[in-house]
Amino acid sequence: MRFGTRTRAKKSILLACALAALVGTASASQFARFDRDTQVRNSELILRGRVDTVSAHWNEARSAIYSDAEVTVEEVWKGAPSSDRVVVRVLGGTVGTVRLEVDGAPRLAAGEDVVLFLRRADGAYTPWGMMFGKYRIVGPAGAAVAVGLEPPSGEERGAFRPYSAKLIDLRREVVSMVAKEAP
Repeated sequence: MRFGTRTRAKKSILLACALAALVGTASASQFARFDRDTQVRNSELILRGRVDTVSAHWNEARSAIYSDAEVTVEEVWKGAPSSDRVVVRVLGGTVGTVRLEVDGAPRLAAGEDVVLFLRRADGAYTPWGMMFGKYRIVGPAGAAVAVGLEPPSGEERGAFRPYSAKLIDLRREVVSMVAKEAP
């Protein structure tokens, strides 16, 4: 059976409402407090890499859309990936004429250089701390800067603090925290 544009729009609205119901009473722009140390401790894999491809797909129940990004690992700051490529899955994306956008979910784009704080979930990695688990790398190699958002230190409500630091400084901070974890 083929659905018309209005029917697809209604299905999209119903899907969005269903997802909102799953979230419960928490607003999508509210996050629990955590700091960089907590983020590092709870991430299984922290890497610098390049996003090669991004593709969106329905889950098995066709109740949500996920985007899978294939990332080439350039440098590992924590953990041990099984190969030089990892799949990073985030909620949201476009399949056909249906688009799902999720507040707080990071967006990954092909060609992007990134630092990712990751954990395993359902056969792929997912950013730990949602949008706070992804930093875009900008600038030439010697002067590269990591740009993103600071982990939420309080109950921010839609006003997050931007983060920008030399890539080498972020790396030094994270590697130092990882070294403290070692027995």
